[in-house]
Amino acid sequence: MNFLMNSKKNRLKLLVGLLVAIFFGTLFFGLRPKDFTFTNGANWISERPGIRFSKYGIAYTDPFVESIKEGISELNGFSITIAFKPESFHEDGFNFILSIHNGKNCDQLLVGQWRSYIIVMNGDDYSNRRKTPRVAANIFSPTPKITFLTVSTSKKGTKVYVSSQLAKTNSDLILKIPKGDKTRLILGNSVYGKHSWNGEIYGLAFYDYPLNANEALFHSKRWHEDQNLSFAEKGKPAVLYLFDEKRGKKAFDRGEGKLHLEIPPRMHTLEKPILSPPWIGLKLNRNYFIDIIVNIIGFIPLGFILSTTLFKFNVTSEKRVVLMTVASCFILSLTIEIIQAWMPSRSSSMLDLMSNTSGALIGVLIYLLIVKLVGAEADLPVRQRTQTGILIHRGKHED
Repeated sequence: MNFLMNSKKNRLKLLVGLLVAIFFGTLFFGLRPKDFTFTNGANWISERPGIRFSKYGIAYTDPFVESIKEGISELNGFSITIAFKPESFHEDGFNFILSIHNGKNCDQLLVGQWRSYIIVMNGDDYSNRRKTPRVAANIFSPTPKITFLTVSTSKKGTKVYVSSQLAKTNSDLILKIPKGDKTRLILGNSVYGKHSWNGEIYGLAFYDYPLNANEALFHSKRWHEDQNLSFAEKGKPAVLYLFDEKRGKKAFDRGEGKLHLEIPPRMHTLEKPILSPPWIGLKLNRNYFIDIIVNIIGFIPLGFILSTTLFKFNVTSEKRVVLMTVASCFILSLTIEIIQAWMPSRSSSMLDLMSNTSGALIGVLIYLLIVKLVGAEADLPVRQRTQTGILIHRGKHED
């Protein structure tokens, strides 16, 4: 009897140990940062004025003061000049060089890179599926080189100059500065920290008036002569960054607005979407379905072993076991998804929560199926013996 009791206790200890191991394993794989180190990938360039952006890098301002938002507006037109060099033309996805964001993706002003194209637009139609007005200028060269880009917008449309040449124009695109108390300028990434741009920025200026072709030519020529934007101060730009500090946590605005850029030592996401709806960024491709399958499979072992443990602790009602297991796994998955909102290398998704919970339910159902199959096989000899006994009894009675 003691041997049987000790054997049962040992099996129970083994089961609990396995449950703890699977729990922490699930937690580890759910919260592992992958290649994210929390260090900001935006750093000063030592050999010349500029900031080098690598993966998970970001620089940003505090929310704009009203005078800046009123000074740079679509009513009178405005211009942006920026000197930069991409690291590559082969990066995946749509990467943000510069954006002005007010908390609404549909309003943001964006200068981004897709392969060798520099794209200027308002909104979040990165793949251009909705055919939102944009300007796309191809800056391809055998090896990436410094590009001096001028964006000029007015009621007549938007023009993009690459160096001294007019690269693209779109009369249907009138760029707008987003409005709101949360409006801020971001360089090298999106507010979510998930659209890292790799490259170097050497100077940036905003003007509260549209630059014409001659002015764009002059700015480009002076830049290539001086290799800095200090000449732009004479044009009284609303915002001007020379990036010549080479140290510290700020890039100072030499323009009229004094809108200084923060370069924090650690990567900081400005917006943290928690449990984003499944249709946000939906792409029905191979990776989408693989992600769903992985999230389902990842919680099957936990659902299976947790339901097994609950049965061993004499939580005998199947309904209670199912509810307790699924609820526990749901809470664990929800916790993981909330924490992932603070990690740029991960995404907090409602779809992941649903997939994880479904996996836990499948794990419970697998256990219940095994219990019923094993129980049916264990009962089979008993039924056979009972039926045999009845037949023998009937035979004697008939004799």
